[in-house]
Amino acid sequence: GKKIATDEAFREAVVPSWYDFSISRPKSAWTRQELHEQLVQVQRDLHERAIRGEFSPEKIDQMRRHFDGVNPEDDEHGWGKLHPGLDDDEDIED
Repeated sequence: GKKIATDEAFREAVVPSWYDFSISRPKSAWTRQELHEQLVQVQRDLHERAIRGEFSPEKIDQMRRHFDGVNPEDDEHGWGKLHPGLDDDEDIED
């Protein structure tokens, strides 16, 4: 079984083509260099946001309570809350 799964030449010789359900392995979406560049870009963006003061304690508390892009004033039923069971004055544990 392992040889059939790993050895392509053996699989072609022994397993008939109508019975071979193996699929080709897809090419990776990113190269290591592209992934590294993306991680560096995310780190740079977070650093710049921290310098601008986007991570103040009040803003972090708001980020922990509501999904991104949801205006808490327009969310009358509370569907945009990350923790719908908690009131606004309750503490969120880390």
